[in-house]
Formats: sequence, structure tokens, C-alpha cells
Amino acid sequence: MPPLLHLQDLSKRFGQVVIADGLNLEVEPGAAVGIVGPNGAGKTSLFGLISGDLRPDHGAVRFGGRTINRLDGAARCRAGIGRTYQVPRPFEGLTVFENVLLAAQQGAGAKKNASYALAGQALFRARLSAEANRSAASLGLLQRKRLEVARALASRPRLLLLDEVAGGLTDPEVRELVEIVRAANADGVAIVWIEHVVRALMATVDRLVCLAGGRFIADGTPTDVLASPAVREVYLGTAMDLEVPA
Repeated sequence: MPPLLHLQDLSKRFGQVVIADGLNLEVEPGAAVGIVGPNGAGKTSLFGLISGDLRPDHGAVRFGGRTINRLDGAARCRAGIGRTYQVPRPFEGLTVFENVLLAAQQGAGAKKNASYALAGQALFRARLSAEANRSAASLGLLQRKRLEVARALASRPRLLLLDEVAGGLTDPEVRELVEIVRAANADGVAIVWIEHVVRALMATVDRLVCLAGGRFIADGTPTDVLASPAVREVYLGTAMDLEVPA
């Protein structure tokens, strides 16, 4: 069986800035993979290459056994790639439910009653059911992060790309978010999670990859990767909180 996601010699640069330099990565169905790296390493741009927001200069993005380089972001979402954004992007003129319903209809292609059921399920999984009728503009940071996750889940992803959804949250809020992500993974959704709150990754993933300078410099168990001299060198002078949420 082919991997769910396969990056093959993926390269991208903006002028002299190298975003991806011959990246190779395989993610199996149902896996939970974390990505760490210093600021400016190209982590969010990597998600753009996977989700269709960016096009590679060279190499291939393969999903479910087929090359998807020519597919735009909408088509990749329909194929099963869901993602969140570092800065939440709700439609503030809509309610929480309407935001998620739109994701179910446009992202998953669900029709009528099926879209309502899918949206309700996504809200439940993200623990937002009680906020369904609130304006998205009125949400606090935690609820906006949950709404990002709910919208992505409503697209019926086989692969969920999480971009720093724990950033700015308190420890109890991080633990709640970890539980939501774990539950999605337990339901069979493969997770690739970019995060600076490393303790959240340590509580969730079984594999960690470090991206620096457009290249993967470490790939293995979270403990081994974080103990790697190469990883510690790129994080020199920065704080890495490795406490695992209880």
C-alpha cells in the first residue's frame, strides 16, 4: 500500500530564499507526525505546497498514490487534505455553525441534510456545539482555534494539517486541544502538526521531523529527535518547553 502522503524531491524558493530543498517525506494512513523547526524554516510554506496554496519548482506531491501537483487547493481539499491556518480565518459575518457548514458543503462537497449532519459532527468533535449560534466575530482565541479545527474536520479529511493551533493558549487549553487532535487521529485521520508548543506534540505524535534551512535534518521518535545535536543546534538560544501535558 502506498503512503497516504509522499513528498518526492520537493523544492521551492522565493528569489534567494530556499523554502524547500529536495524534501522527501512519507506519511502513512492514520499516522501522527509533528514538525518542528526554528522561525523562518519554511514550515508553513511546506503546508502550502501540500495543500495547493503554493506550487513547487521541482518534485512531486503525491496523495493517495497519485501526483496532485496540478490540483488547486479546492480540489486537494475534496481529495481529503484538510488544513488549519496559523492565524484563524473565520468568516466573521457568519455564525460558528454557518462557518462549519460552509466547510462541509464546499470542502467536502456534502449536500443538504448530509452537510448539516457533517457540520454538527465537526462542531461536536471540536467541542464547539454550545457555541454554534454565536457570531464567529465574538469568539476568543481558544474558540477560534477550535473553529479552525472544526472547519477542517468538516471537509472530511484523510490528512489533517495543523499549523500552530496551540500557539497562545494556556496549559489547560493546550491539554483540551490535544484531546481533540488525539480523538481525530483515533478516528483514522492522519495528522501532520506544525507546532512550537513542543509539549503538545510530545503528548500527541509518535514521530517528529525537524525542518531547518529548507531540509529535514532529523526524523524519528520525538525523544530521539529532540535529543539530536543537529536539532539542539538550530534551536540554540531559544526556549523549548518539553513538558508533556498530563
